[in-house]
Amino acid sequence: MSAGQAALSASPATAAGPGFVEFNEVEKSYDGRTFAVTRMNLAVARGEFLTLLGPSGSGKTTTLNMLAGFERPTHGTITLEGQPVDRLPPYERNIGMVFQNYALFPHMSVADNVGFPLSVRQVSKADIAARVARALDMVRLNQFSDRRPAQLSGGQQQRVALARAWCSSHAWC
Repeated sequence: MSAGQAALSASPATAAGPGFVEFNEVEKSYDGRTFAVTRMNLAVARGEFLTLLGPSGSGKTTTLNMLAGFERPTHGTITLEGQPVDRLPPYERNIGMVFQNYALFPHMSVADNVGFPLSVRQVSKADIAARVARALDMVRLNQFSDRRPAQLSGGQQQRVALARAWCSSHAWC
């Protein structure tokens, strides 16, 4: 790592047992010299709320991208429920991610946006409909299921993105 650049580094995982999500000695370098994430060891329990806080360029987004499968660690392993996922493609991880711009499809209805990750996984239409209804109920947007994202407020769009993230993970919806 060059002088003046920050990198995300976490304390060693607790000895309390395996976490729901674990980073073990995870590192990420894009050029082989500068590290965005350095020797990250982290265990997050099921249901635990965790915040990544740090300056720009400290590795927060890189860490989340590695967890979701959009980036591969240069070194180390990432596990979910004890199973290694760092070599799995994103669609096999059952992780939902809400991007800063929400990444909603403007040509799709709210319900279709929420159910899209499930349709990609070829979940049955009946199961998609039930899970979308539960997710929209969780964010109190059932009455807007037929609207397009442009017809919603910013806060409502954010809730659609949250519902899609919950719905894409079988454990949440």
